[in-house]
Amino acid sequence: MEFVAEIALRTAAVYLFLLIGLRVLGRGEAAQLRTIDLVLLLVLANAVQNAMVGADTSLAGGLVAAGTLLLMARLLHLIEWRFPALRRRIEGEPVLLARNGKLVTAALARAGLSAEDLAVAARRVGVAELRHIELAILEADGEVSVIGAPTASKRPRRATRTRAPRRART
Repeated sequence: MEFVAEIALRTAAVYLFLLIGLRVLGRGEAAQLRTIDLVLLLVLANAVQNAMVGADTSLAGGLVAAGTLLLMARLLHLIEWRFPALRRRIEGEPVLLARNGKLVTAALARAGLSAEDLAVAARRVGVAELRHIELAILEADGEVSVIGAPTASKRPRRATRTRAPRRART
């Protein structure tokens, strides 16, 4: 039973370390999951395996590690639900990247995104040019939400005053 507790503690420590490490890496980088990021995640998984289970390569050791990871993830979800401030701390908050066709360059830089990254996200939702972005936000989950400005044909028409027709004199 001692090996179970040791594997569980090692796994929990590795999980928390990676959670913090990936948070420091940044949402834009982790959420885009480019080839570099995928390779990083695969290598990380391989690198921390021994740290979690040590010399134990048994099925039981692997199941204890996997069970601990699942339990840690569930506990963090419950804690985040109970304490929204902690969730914002772990997940982060949405970041305004562009409004009315103007980029917020400081926010893009902090998020580790380029104007081209934003242009790609915009094109995915049918917005051809950055100047046509009404609103672009880096969500807490790392996704970029883009809302395009209404086109001329979709813009609501300005209300105009019209005169009532004159009545014919009788």
